[in-house]
Amino acid sequence: MSLVPKSAQATTRGALAPLARSLHRMGVSANAVTAAGLLLTLVGAGFIAAGRPLFAVAVLIVGALADTLDGQIAKAAGGGTRLGAFLDSTFDRVSDAALASAAIIYGALHGDVLLLWFALVALVSGSLVPYIRAKAESLGLTASVGLAPREARMVLIVLGLLAWAVSGDSQLFVMAFVAVALLSTATVVQRIAHVVGALRNT
Repeated sequence: MSLVPKSAQATTRGALAPLARSLHRMGVSANAVTAAGLLLTLVGAGFIAAGRPLFAVAVLIVGALADTLDGQIAKAAGGGTRLGAFLDSTFDRVSDAALASAAIIYGALHGDVLLLWFALVALVSGSLVPYIRAKAESLGLTASVGLAPREARMVLIVLGLLAWAVSGDSQLFVMAFVAVALLSTATVVQRIAHVVGALRNT
């Protein structure tokens, strides 16, 4: 079970499908959109580190849409490529690390120990979530279980930024990162337990 229902993910992809087909007809490649999504996320991370939540949330929403749109463009082109899959997975890891690092920097600059430490936890656990899935798949298993896959973590971060931007209270963003850290850690435990159980039954 995930915090972001699969039906919501499917609805978002369906809504972006016409735009994806139009971009494909214009010659825009999925890899170009993947790269654009990474650049937007890096810019958003810079705004977080600088304490500019409104700019950060605006940029990250567009970046998140690009992250979904690239898969739809690949589908419109007849299917993704191995290069596209590699770039998408690698850039996702860079994006996740950039957002957590930006929160760490902001916490360090403003003396927010809670944000600093929970962002560190989110950085480590967030990197383990996809690693466990990839390792499980290399062993012929699946490990896509858990409360907080990447989509759920991104939603929490964006909501935290939006709350900060609207209220002017950065502690709402801190609480969002606390939730991300705790849910990511829970997801790591869930995936480890799932894989261990599957391996014991083989």
